Amino acid sequence: MDQNVPVSVMNRSIMDSLERGETKKAADASTGMTRTQLREGSFAFKILPPEQATNDMLVPSLVHDKPMIYWELEPDSPGSKWVPFQTVPSGEYIWGSRYVIPMARVVTQKYEKDLDELRTYKTDLRKVLTDNSIKDGLAEIDGKFIALIDAIVTDTCDPVTFVKDGVGVVGNPNTFTGKVQWMRFNGGLTRENFAEAKKMMLRGSMFPTMADKFHLRNNVCLMNEVTAQELLKLRRDAAGGDVSEEMLKDGLVLEKLFGVKMIFTIKSGLVPTGTVYFFAAPEFLGKCFYLTDWTMYMKKEAYMVEMFSYWLGGMAIGNVAGVCRADFAGIV
Repeated sequence: MDQNVPVSVMNRSIMDSLERGETKKAADASTGMTRTQLREGSFAFKILPPEQATNDMLVPSLVHDKPMIYWELEPDSPGSKWVPFQTVPSGEYIWGSRYVIPMARVVTQKYEKDLDELRTYKTDLRKVLTDNSIKDGLAEIDGKFIALIDAIVTDTCDPVTFVKDGVGVVGNPNTFTGKVQWMRFNGGLTRENFAEAKKMMLRGSMFPTMADKFHLRNNVCLMNEVTAQELLKLRRDAAGGDVSEEMLKDGLVLEKLFGVKMIFTIKSGLVPTGTVYFFAAPEFLGKCFYLTDWTMYMKKEAYMVEMFSYWLGGMAIGNVAGVCRADFAGIV
């Protein structure tokens, strides 16, 4: 709708559409209202960009009727070796594995309003509710995503000491990958500590049967905006002269730090202060699909109108070695 159309006309147009019983596609919108809190989009979708799924991608289950997708994992391959002349290689049977991406529906609260009271508002209430309800729904998705990541990095064996790059490291290896994916650092978010935290993704498995598997690169890191303020403390000798001066004038303008893309979130209830999550690139991490994009349903009965938003999709981490967590003590 044209942004130059008066809001009163917009509200009349909304009521006309309600008379026709239309279902509206949801979209973010700005309003002239005074906001009471800050909302943001999904950080999970920035880490695993959602893709449109089609019905032919769905697979049936023997135990339920819920839609789901099977996605294939890269098959493992044995290493090469030296052999004498006149020797043929030994046989290795090839097989692949898959992981499931279950679909679930996210719904917002159902909002109700007397249609005649809607006439008195100078602001497009539908746009306000659409914007806020979608952001609340995205926060629910982010919460499930972080819960999954924490479950992966905390699934560990007893702490052990091992040597990597000639340095003794104490950590709890993951029970599946044998890779240390959760470490704690004293002294805050310093340049040295951040560089050490990045090494988790680079290191491979320490299990003898998986020698040096699961080597990955850091693609993006996630922290809340309180933790990110620690970066403003980096002096010229730590951040570099130009970067230090730029942050002094403009604040957090960093898109990358040590070659890793940065995501800052206001959702400190999901991403704790002092915690930084590291993720591999999407092709080394997992998949996210949606069947129904965010949609607002509106229904009119007599003089009452009700509306709610919903989304249908799912995500899964196919490579559990592609996530790491670092906790930096001393940040409040």
